[in-house]
Amino acid sequence: MGADAAIAPLDYGCALNWVAEESRADVSAASYDLFYLYPTLVADRERPLMDLEDDNVIYKTIGFATAQIELFRGARPFAPYVRQLEYHRSMEHLLGERDHAALLDVGVRDTIAAFRHYLATWNAGRPYVLFGHSQGAHDLYEAMRRCPEIAEDRGFVAAYLPGLPFTTPDKILADFDGRAIRPATGADDIGVIASWNTQTPDADNPVYSRSGAAIINPLNWRTDETVATAQENLGAVFYNYREINPRRRHGRKANFCGTRIDAAQGALIVDVPSNGYWDARGYVGKGVLHMNDFWFFAENVVANALVRAAAWRGRHEPRKGAST
Repeated sequence: MGADAAIAPLDYGCALNWVAEESRADVSAASYDLFYLYPTLVADRERPLMDLEDDNVIYKTIGFATAQIELFRGARPFAPYVRQLEYHRSMEHLLGERDHAALLDVGVRDTIAAFRHYLATWNAGRPYVLFGHSQGAHDLYEAMRRCPEIAEDRGFVAAYLPGLPFTTPDKILADFDGRAIRPATGADDIGVIASWNTQTPDADNPVYSRSGAAIINPLNWRTDETVATAQENLGAVFYNYREINPRRRHGRKANFCGTRIDAAQGALIVDVPSNGYWDARGYVGKGVLHMNDFWFFAENVVANALVRAAAWRGRHEPRKGAST
């Protein structure tokens, strides 16, 4: 057994290992539980895993995770700290330049331990939604694959995994064979995985988008190439990383952009300029809008989570007054 495999998961019975856990929240005011994982937040060539003893790392994680979690109206959120792989090694692994699978797996095992603690301690049969972006999406996908208890009839509503590295529908079906978890195909199907990778038409995207990728449009919740107009965009949300006051961190803009799926590229194409302000070319490639996979469509995702949670309740909770 390698040294990385010997790293034990964090103790999620300790409150300090949670960014947020709303176990004492009024469940009657929440439609569903949200189990959330943040994306890659640390770039550190000296330390391969995010250092949870570093106050700067903690402050950044709290700020970013809170900014996303607080958008999910109607949810009771749970967000663990997980020791993710830092950015440089993450990209080396995605590009096939170096194998960091053992280190990457530390975050996955943390995720599994945190989720199982949530399920055993706080869930109590409630419907739950999984949300993770980028490395958070990877960690949640792997956790789902290794946790057979994640099932629709045990509370699983849907997993929103924007920024998931290239994954095909066939792979999803094979990974969850016999468990009825499948790619999302509409706005209200449940027990599903919803994923997309955002870019401009001329993007150079070697690790996220390729022909055959599992993809759904988060504005119209279709999997074909039907265009979703900017008028269908309920609101993009822009996070101010430098603003200390959390009430001023968010800027919102309705009708920010339209989208369409390009099946040949396996990507969600957004009508914003390439090599512009939103382009993450210095991090993941020209025209790759990976850092905004969620922010561009935030209000649509939040609204859709409520729709799917209601669909789960409609299928799995007995109606009031119904005979038993």
